[in-house]
Amino acid sequence: MPAPRRPSLYQRAFARVYGWATLRLYDELAWAYDPISRWVSGGRWDAWRRMALDYLTGPRVLEVGFGTGELLIELRERGYEVTGIDASRAMQRVAGRKLRARSCAIPRLLGSAAALPFAARVFDSIVSTFPAGYILEVASLRELARVLRPGGILVIAGLAVELPTSLRFPLSIAPGEWAPLWEYFVRAAGEAGLRADVSWRADGPARVPVIVATHQLAELGDAGLS
Repeated sequence: MPAPRRPSLYQRAFARVYGWATLRLYDELAWAYDPISRWVSGGRWDAWRRMALDYLTGPRVLEVGFGTGELLIELRERGYEVTGIDASRAMQRVAGRKLRARSCAIPRLLGSAAALPFAARVFDSIVSTFPAGYILEVASLRELARVLRPGGILVIAGLAVELPTSLRFPLSIAPGEWAPLWEYFVRAAGEAGLRADVSWRADGPARVPVIVATHQLAELGDAGLS
């Protein structure tokens, strides 16, 4: 098998610039996150994010990386007992202003997915949409599994978006590029005690993978659990 081709100088430079710009959107440019995400997705960002809601189970939901708070508000409006956690102080401020403007009180914590400030087995579902790279780390996935009840699920929408090459934007992948990312995620989730499946959701020319990772203790039942 031939060795993988080394990324070009342009590709490596673009990756660094794009990574820097993405971090800015979670910090000093957090106020621009909503319009920019809608612009790069052709106005489909909210619809893609909302796909995750079709897979939730149980009333108690944790949103990890809630960003500007749009999905938190929709979860509350749908009747879920929702809690949010995000590591960005800038996003916390943006979401706080939005929730106050809508007279919507939702518990929000500042913190990392790798060190969740919750007791074990307290959530029925965890949702994360368009997450940053932390969602691929075993340490984060183990923490998410820890706070899920047996049989609970982690739902991730937008780990990537598949688009034809002519329509691609930086967060997207071309058809056929999903397999390596999926294989890596399945392995990391398995190490954390989660069994991952994926459903592909079509939206015009785009296909959005929605991952549902189930707490594997569900296969054992409650017997022997302390």
